[in-house]
Amino acid sequence: MNSQLIGAIPPSVQQSFILFILVAAGFLAGKMGVLRGETVRSLSRFIIDFTLPAVILISMQRPFSPDLRDQALRILAISAILYTISFPLAYAAASLYRNTNEAERGVHRFAMCFSNVGFMGFPVAEALLGRESLFIVAIYNIPFQILAFSVGVLMIARPSQNAASGRSRLVSTVMALRSPAIVSAVLGFVLFLGSIRIPDPFFTALDMLGGTTTPLAMVLIGAILAQTRLGHVLANPRVWMTTLYRLVLHPLGLLVLARAIGLSGLELAVPVLVAAMPVAANTTILAGAYGGDEVTASGLVFISTTISLVTIPLLVRLFI
Repeated sequence: MNSQLIGAIPPSVQQSFILFILVAAGFLAGKMGVLRGETVRSLSRFIIDFTLPAVILISMQRPFSPDLRDQALRILAISAILYTISFPLAYAAASLYRNTNEAERGVHRFAMCFSNVGFMGFPVAEALLGRESLFIVAIYNIPFQILAFSVGVLMIARPSQNAASGRSRLVSTVMALRSPAIVSAVLGFVLFLGSIRIPDPFFTALDMLGGTTTPLAMVLIGAILAQTRLGHVLANPRVWMTTLYRLVLHPLGLLVLARAIGLSGLELAVPVLVAAMPVAANTTILAGAYGGDEVTASGLVFISTTISLVTIPLLVRLFI
């Protein structure tokens, strides 16, 4: 009876609940003093530089075929176009938040543009669309890796107070493009085009390493939340407005646009499902790593992930 009851729960709700258990573990570890301060910052860098690149490489290990190549190029073009459109929309929406500082506005812009693809999108897509959808999610995610770790970093980072550092925005962008996440995305696509299989010992090791990304990221969010005064975050109306944009307005607008240009099947389902994901966990991680508004970032991730328990199952009914 219990297994039948659990089976009746939508996969997206089950997946979100699993993530919340992991967040709760991190929250407890933060309250106990196990995860805090420099440990949290080091864990952020470990996820960005090691575990996330492993996920990207493994997800793109697919046998090459001309049809799959053509589909990958279409998905890549669709993703690039949609992300390009999302930037001016995010800047326009965040410009309405007048009674706030630039650091908080930067976090809101990032949250509007980037959803939780790596930490939640992959498992939810597998549950709702099947394992064959993961390759498309990985291809769709390539612009995310390039943009989130370059333009996104510039969005979210606190402006440097040291004018003598000599690092311009252009130099910062070039440096960001060398991040392991971007290198792994490009390398993974090249390996796919060449139908090159990663040798088994390395494949197994990368698979195991990448498998730690979701639990580590969720635990990290919990640890940061343990040090956050959520009452202050929950009372911020801008957090709720950005969550509404992220979970409802953005995916619905994308669904209408995708159908208008004739997309169907996984080429429609994947972009809309990715858009329906909550605020990217990278928002918190990058804010912590680059001196952004970590408190607002944590609140956005927490609130949007909570509400996505309801919004994702409802939205999925519109296209599956």
